Amino acid sequence: MKSSLKSFIILAYPLILLISEIIYRNIFNIPPLGRYIETYSINLLLIIFLLFSKYKITKFFVCLFFASSVIINSGHYAVYDNWINGTNYFLMFKEIGEVSHVGITMLDRVGPPVIYSLLETIIFISALFIYPTKKVSKYCISDILFICLFLYLFSRSFYSTQELGVTSNPAYSRVKSNFFSVGNFIGKVIPYETFNLSQVKDYLHPTPSIISSPDVKNIIFIMGESLSSKHVDYFGYERETMPFIRQLANENPNVLLKEAYSAGLMTAISVPALFNAIPRPNGLKQIMKGDTNFFKLAKLQGFDTHFYTAQPERAMMIMSIMGKSWMNHQITPTQLGLSPEQGMNDHKLFPLLQKIDLDKQKNFIVLHQRGSHGPYAEYLTEEEKIFKDGSPLDNYDSTIYNTDQFIQKVFNYLKQRGKDDYILIYTSDHGQFVTKNHYNQGTTAEDQYLVPVFIYTKNEKIQQKLKELDQCKRLFHQQLSTLVINIMGFDMPISSCENGVINSHMITGDYGYLSVKPANPPAFINPNRK
Repeated sequence: MKSSLKSFIILAYPLILLISEIIYRNIFNIPPLGRYIETYSINLLLIIFLLFSKYKITKFFVCLFFASSVIINSGHYAVYDNWINGTNYFLMFKEIGEVSHVGITMLDRVGPPVIYSLLETIIFISALFIYPTKKVSKYCISDILFICLFLYLFSRSFYSTQELGVTSNPAYSRVKSNFFSVGNFIGKVIPYETFNLSQVKDYLHPTPSIISSPDVKNIIFIMGESLSSKHVDYFGYERETMPFIRQLANENPNVLLKEAYSAGLMTAISVPALFNAIPRPNGLKQIMKGDTNFFKLAKLQGFDTHFYTAQPERAMMIMSIMGKSWMNHQITPTQLGLSPEQGMNDHKLFPLLQKIDLDKQKNFIVLHQRGSHGPYAEYLTEEEKIFKDGSPLDNYDSTIYNTDQFIQKVFNYLKQRGKDDYILIYTSDHGQFVTKNHYNQGTTAEDQYLVPVFIYTKNEKIQQKLKELDQCKRLFHQQLSTLVINIMGFDMPISSCENGVINSHMITGDYGYLSVKPANPPAFINPNRK
């Protein structure tokens, strides 16, 4: 009987915690949990560590880890709409006074989920008192395994080039997310901060001052995906992939169409750098603080902020470092009835744009495409695949043509309003290397980092600012970033096109980046090489 009770407690507690996680998400409007069995297994592992560890100090740290997982994450999500990460932990302890002040002023939002999580913590700890045993374990196997698990996590974080513990995935349970975040915090952030291990100096910039009202009422930014300018006919590609913007650029003086160096070789690096105006590594702290974030600055100037994406919700972990906290309106394919693993055709973003009242108030709108993401043409209809052989090259080029059609649709919609109160911007996060025989992403081939920049406006004040960009042979994403902030009315000079950086595999730059200087090909810089 006693043995059966023990087994029941060991198996039931993880289930109770799993159910509690699901209820928490329903009560506080958090996106659905991703993997039930995985979450149950993680909870089971923690219960085993709690009940079978020999030493009280181990039990204490198990409880501390669980408490921080649910309580801190719940409070953080209530304020910032994402789970806490390693850098957030560091900033929380470093700026504890400011964090406390913000928390107190937002008790109506923070209080309920934190109280709920306190109850969860009490339930977790209660297993110690309900589990029927009076003997202390003779063996310290659980203690050793608990220590080894976290030592592995710390060492993995120290050497990893991945963004786990930096980005935030709402589909992860709070406990799983905290595993990565604590690992990143203790294994990477603390050593790098304490011993100055990073060879790249932090980039920090205060919130720019407001010096005028915005230059324009509506900013529409189409954020493309994986579209290389090497596959755009305007820049010399043999196929007619973007006929609309080519013709518009040739005939309309209000159009700027240039090649640009992307801010990074991958979406998780490029888009956060672009949306936060990060000119060089290491801008991670700047991104976390959000002092130069598009969405935050737009709200300061009274814009209603919109972020609509065609990407699968599960692929959008980087929203936590793109400015999710300051997005008034967010729509993913999940909100349109698809599963979190499904993306959608870019043209389904267009009706969402049409629903926004462009006359009533100022709007900052980002339409985030699925674009040319692999598998190429996954969400195109057969009619939209205009290059018909079905090879990766044909499908890739078809996605570029489809992007051109999407830009045309948005352009015509804005034009038919008969008003000059907008600017339309398009660029891609990075490119792809695609030929008849090869296709890949993330290398330092030119196709990977050269992307198109398209800007249209009839606003004379902005046109004067664009003349400076028009003198450049190639732009940098940083010029686009500073232009957006500048036309919002902030004291932010538009960057030069003389020098720039293409971030590689880490936002911090510790694993290298490409430096671009006049009359020279991009050079790979390894900050750790003496």
